[in-house]
Amino acid sequence: MPPGPGLERPVMRRKFRKELRARLMSEAAEVLAPRPQRQWLFATAWLRPALAAAVLAVLVVVGATSAAASSLPGDPLYGVKRASEDVQVALTFDDVARMQLLSDLTDRRLAELAEIAKERPSSAPTATAEYSDAVDKFADAVDKLRDADNDDMRDAAQAVADAAREKHKVVLDAVRDRLPENAQPEVQRVIEKEEQRTTSDPGRSGTGGERRSNPTARPTPKR
Repeated sequence: MPPGPGLERPVMRRKFRKELRARLMSEAAEVLAPRPQRQWLFATAWLRPALAAAVLAVLVVVGATSAAASSLPGDPLYGVKRASEDVQVALTFDDVARMQLLSDLTDRRLAELAEIAKERPSSAPTATAEYSDAVDKFADAVDKLRDADNDDMRDAAQAVADAAREKHKVVLDAVRDRLPENAQPEVQRVIEKEEQRTTSDPGRSGTGGERRSNPTARPTPKR
């Protein structure tokens, strides 16, 4: 509608127009500027597949380790079980604690051999080899403590070795009768080896656990 007589057409002042333009440009810049939250969301969106893969890997390892705990020699997951035990032994730095752990692992190998003899005797050679290897490692740990300067450590080593030998012989005698005839000689060899490796050191006295000192030979005087 045209302005009435005597009224001037409204004209936007130059100063107001300049201020309005500056304000609109400022608001536009704020709206168009990238927000930190959006960048964080983008980063988390990129990390989600990697995080999910890591969680899945952990679950797979934990599940495999749990399933391997009940595995027997010859099973696909038995290697996982043995690797986990080797790590545990490597991280045990106290000699007495390591000897006790190796004794427990020897008991575990013996229990596996007994289970194999009952469930699938055809795997007896593999289980017997695993038990024999465990006996060797346990006996080496016992020998190391027998050479220690501490009487308590020597006595502890011998006590554990004697208890293990008596317990294992009873189980092995029963297991041997359930194995095929071709596997029985190997079990007998393991029994004899354990008796030799873990028996009392003939170089020690029967009670004090001390080594018998050999008399020092005196040189023959020259004439």
